[in-house]
Amino acid sequence: MSRYKSEQTAYSSLKKKYVPLWRLDTNTMTVTHFNAVMQTEESKTYTTDFIRYHLHFSDSHCPDRLRRLVNQGKIVQYINDMELKVSDAISRQVELWKQTDSCYQNAVLSCDAEKMFGLENCFVYMARETVFECMVYI
Repeated sequence: MSRYKSEQTAYSSLKKKYVPLWRLDTNTMTVTHFNAVMQTEESKTYTTDFIRYHLHFSDSHCPDRLRRLVNQGKIVQYINDMELKVSDAISRQVELWKQTDSCYQNAVLSCDAEKMFGLENCFVYMARETVFECMVYI
């Protein structure tokens, strides 16, 4: 995928050239910020699959949005917000199913840990499918 660079640059005394303040590499899911005052680069790499899917989807379908977020220095906030919202949505849906599913309730009552964990995993994958359609591929 692409590497996005901010239009704003600052001089790096270490590299002896001007470098972009913000970079996004959608392949490695890494955001890099060059701190001009401290003359250091700070990187944050994301590891969740839904962030990878979203970045690759955005790269191919709406690269202007990614470019704008990188230029404005808001890409980290954007990705962090998405990561939190998607995780929360999946967790909320799983909890709803755990409270209402009779098979899960029976497993809890009978202390059948294997069945409980199996159903929880099933709930997570079912929730991911729905949440990804609504939140990740946008």
